[in-house]
Amino acid sequence: MIERVIQTLKDRRNRVLQGEINCIPFTFSRFTKDLPGIEKDKYYLISGSPKAGKSQIANFMFLYTPILYAYHNPDKVRVKIFYFPLEETPENITLRFMSYLLYTMSDIRIAPIDLKSTNSEKVLPEEILNALESNEYQEILKFYEENVLFLSDRNPTGIFKTLLKYAESTGTVHKKIVNITNKETGLVEKREVFDYYEPNDPKEYVVVITDHVSLLESERGFTLRETINKFSEYMMILRNKYHYIPVVIQQQSTETNSLEAFKNSKIRPTMAGLSDSKYTAKDASVMLGITNPYAFELPEYLGYDITKLRGNVRFLEIVLNREGESNGVVGLYFDGATNYFNELPLPGNRKEMEKVYGYINNIIRGKTNPVFILLSRGKTKIVKDLRNRKLFSKFANLFNQ
Repeated sequence: MIERVIQTLKDRRNRVLQGEINCIPFTFSRFTKDLPGIEKDKYYLISGSPKAGKSQIANFMFLYTPILYAYHNPDKVRVKIFYFPLEETPENITLRFMSYLLYTMSDIRIAPIDLKSTNSEKVLPEEILNALESNEYQEILKFYEENVLFLSDRNPTGIFKTLLKYAESTGTVHKKIVNITNKETGLVEKREVFDYYEPNDPKEYVVVITDHVSLLESERGFTLRETINKFSEYMMILRNKYHYIPVVIQQQSTETNSLEAFKNSKIRPTMAGLSDSKYTAKDASVMLGITNPYAFELPEYLGYDITKLRGNVRFLEIVLNREGESNGVVGLYFDGATNYFNELPLPGNRKEMEKVYGYINNIIRGKTNPVFILLSRGKTKIVKDLRNRKLFSKFANLFNQ
């Protein structure tokens, strides 16, 4: 075992020196100093109050990021994402991904509700459908469909068996012989036990997203707490033995959202505040908390003016990190329509923050989407000319300047 561990260290060092990766990097530059990216053998727990954006940040960090990174870097990494949507439908999750792609690839800010032409006065422009059906989009969406598997299992053992079957079909389990004393007879017996797992493709990252654990179905007469604990036990086995990457979403308890918590300024997610079971925090490698101060009607939070940012701000915190620094917090711009997140400028950087406030006032609250309006009016040539001259940067690409 010692030799294997040292060899692993050498291999990881050599991969970096040769231009390979040891994690799929996150897109938050300041945040990545504490948490560089998605690593194998890590169990991630994401928690927050209801409507704080748990599913949205989980999808942004552990669905969009690995899928798009693998798509653009096929020589470095492959991904397989098993998604257990206990709360939403696969169709809704995919619609949000389409909204995200339209915004980041074509400067089109359109929410899933408008993609579906829900409002008869806001019929989806044909040009947006054409964009989604173009080769540029279809290649990404096909890659997404091939590598994101939405599964219907809802109880812990069913989920575990599905994942174990995939592991055994895409790798080799190595075993060893150990001496075990029989407690009844006192005799020493030789027994074959698990030693280590070797995947067929060392570059494949297997991510398991479960949203959210309080909706798991019970088995064997378990209480909800016992059900979550058994599920977390299975996730640890997948992490420790098969190098899988569990991503578990769990709500904070009602106490965290209470008036007393608000009065004491304790609105950030904690391990003690986890709803229905605390064992997930004991098992997790990393716990991330997401906070929405606007929901608590706070005028200011960590130096940011919430009266101006309102619902377009979230705070992401490393609540627990067993192999690194904890308690790091970053302010994030959040656009619910496109499931888009990006780091906000530091609160003391007034010049850059004024740009953010202006963008929110003009584009988000003003609901003036330049690309969408032009397309709705059939001005496709104007859109093409503006995009060719890169004149849309002051609109949808504010955070990519």
